[in-house]
Amino acid sequence: MVEKVTTIHLDTIDSTNTYAKENYEQFEQDEITRITADEQLKGRGRFKREWLSPKGMNIYLTYYFTSNKNPMDLNNLAQILCLSIAKLLNKEGLKPQIKWPNDVLVNQKKISGILCETIDLQGKFGVVLGTGININMPQKLLDSVDQPATSLMTETGKEHNREALTKTLDKFFIDDYNLYKRDGFKPFYMSYDALLTHKGMPITLKQNSHTISGTLHSLNPDGRLNLLLPDGEIQTISSGEIKK
Repeated sequence: MVEKVTTIHLDTIDSTNTYAKENYEQFEQDEITRITADEQLKGRGRFKREWLSPKGMNIYLTYYFTSNKNPMDLNNLAQILCLSIAKLLNKEGLKPQIKWPNDVLVNQKKISGILCETIDLQGKFGVVLGTGININMPQKLLDSVDQPATSLMTETGKEHNREALTKTLDKFFIDDYNLYKRDGFKPFYMSYDALLTHKGMPITLKQNSHTISGTLHSLNPDGRLNLLLPDGEIQTISSGEIKK
C-alpha cells in the first residue's frame, strides 16, 4: 500500500512526462514519484497535441510508478486519475464531467486532460501518468486553446492555491490507487459512469486512421466504452477519441 508520494518540483521544463521518462531510474520503483513544474515549454496531451502551459498559472503534474503488464491497467489508471481530479474540482464547488476516456470537463469545456505513457521495464511497466489542470488561467489565454476550455478561476471567479490543490490531489489519488490495486475498477465503475458525457448521443470515435460512428450506449464495467452501431450491434471500444 502506498502511503505518500515523493515530490520533485521544477521551475521550467519541456514537460513533466518527458522529465519522468528521462529520469525514472533515479526514482524509487516501489513508490509513487510526483513531478510538478511551474511552466512547460513543450507540454503535450494525447495524440501529440500541444498543452498550453503558461508559467505560474496551472498544475502541470506527472505521477510515476510501476505496474504489471496489463493493458487494461493502463487505461483504468488514467480513468482513476480522472476521478481523483473530479473529486478535487467537486470539492471546489464545481460539477465536473468526464469525456471518455480521460478528459475532465466543466460546463462542456475542458479543464483537464491526462496523458498516460509507459516505459518497458521487462517484467513490468513504468507508468508515466501526466495531467494538466487549468487553475488560474484567464479567459484571454483560454480563448487561444484549439477547443472549448475553462479554468478553476474562470468558473469560480477567484484565484486558487496551486500547491494546496496539488497536495489534496495527491491524497485523493493515493486513496484511489490503493483501492484500485486491491479491488480493480469495480469500485469506480458507478462513479465514472455517473460523470460520463454523451450518454445516449450519436458520436464519432476516431481510432488511429479510421473512424466509427454510433450511439454511446454505456460504460462497460471494466472501463471500456459500449457503442451501439446503426445495425443494432454493440461494439466494446478500448481506445479512441470522441470527436462529437
